[in-house]
Amino acid sequence: MRPVYRWSGRKNASWILGAVFLLLASQGWGEEAPSSAAKAQPPVAAYPLELLGLLAPPEARGPLTVTPSISVSEEYNDNVFLDNRRRESDFITSFAPAVTLFVNSPSYTLSAGYSFGADLYARQNGLSNPLARQNFLADGMYRLTPELTLTAIESFAFNRSTNLLAPNTFSTGRQESWINTFTPGVAWQMTSRNALSVSATYTALRFEGQGAGINSDTYGLLSSLSHAFTPRLTGLLGYGFTYVDVREQGTSTTHTPALGLSYRLTQTLLGTVSGGPAITELAGETILSPAGTATLVQTLPFGSAGLQYVRGVSAAGGFGGATDTQTASGTLTISGWQRGLIVALNPVYSVAESISSRQARQVDARSFTLTLSASYQIARYATVFGGYTFFEQRTSGSSATQLDVDQNRVRFGLQFGYPINFD
Repeated sequence: MRPVYRWSGRKNASWILGAVFLLLASQGWGEEAPSSAAKAQPPVAAYPLELLGLLAPPEARGPLTVTPSISVSEEYNDNVFLDNRRRESDFITSFAPAVTLFVNSPSYTLSAGYSFGADLYARQNGLSNPLARQNFLADGMYRLTPELTLTAIESFAFNRSTNLLAPNTFSTGRQESWINTFTPGVAWQMTSRNALSVSATYTALRFEGQGAGINSDTYGLLSSLSHAFTPRLTGLLGYGFTYVDVREQGTSTTHTPALGLSYRLTQTLLGTVSGGPAITELAGETILSPAGTATLVQTLPFGSAGLQYVRGVSAAGGFGGATDTQTASGTLTISGWQRGLIVALNPVYSVAESISSRQARQVDARSFTLTLSASYQIARYATVFGGYTFFEQRTSGSSATQLDVDQNRVRFGLQFGYPINFD
């Protein structure tokens, strides 16, 4: 079939683009490999309340610290089925064992945590489950030489609330589902001014049992070369590749060459802009469109704050089909203001639309998520935590899946943990 070229106002730049460009952000001349490599971690939205402590590692008493814990919490959910057509509220009591691991050495670091939860519903007894959710998070860095750094990020989430599968921000209702994302990378400081970074990503999204969610696999590869023109200004040259495989709906491939700049406005404020054409091949059709990423990161004495905009091709959660997804988000993390206190605020607005009118299953969805999480260590072995999540989703008449959602979740609890230090 002869390919058809069409310009579209929609297209690619995988979410990992922002993470890697921050990795290559402007560094002073003659410095070592970018220190951001050591701070690579899953998105803030991926941290459940039981693992919020991973955002602020405790003071190390040895090279390895393991902390087993258990928590009990109470939650109010005003839309447990994630569907405005059958809106039901409930109170949920949860018991959640968890374990965290911190490894620190001059050449490598590792942070990891796993938790699972058992939920008891006060009204909808049939929804009670001894294994209602699971979460695993890990991020590590290994500095082979002062110039060569390896990184890896792993995140896994199992849940029956499909909008809680970070970085997924769309919902297909209440359904047993899981997501796993693995992102290895390497950063090489070739000279005092030039750095090269290569990273890959794989995301598997699965929906079990009865429901509207559609399985998908996403593969990504990104290479980026940076050159420091001045101590503040860095030029970026990159190439990205994304392959989306949506079960029973076919595949798409996207190539994204990109140019960008990173500028350090102050010692603590960094801005990065990158963009270029995205070329997507889908069912014999070749679509050319703009792609881009913009980030602004402020390092604070007690944490960090950031804004990010990403445009890319993805499976849009369980809606299925290759979609042009735009995401605008903000992150505020407070971890050093007061000892034992961690606060995370994360608003996210996303729009997903089918990249071609020829696709059999059309997608047109918009969502907004606001997440506020906090934990405070009230005693050596006890921590109180709380969180609030607001979720809103709207689908247009052209969308194959029609699902509007308004949901509020309020949760608070108490966690007991005992750190075990190894010298």
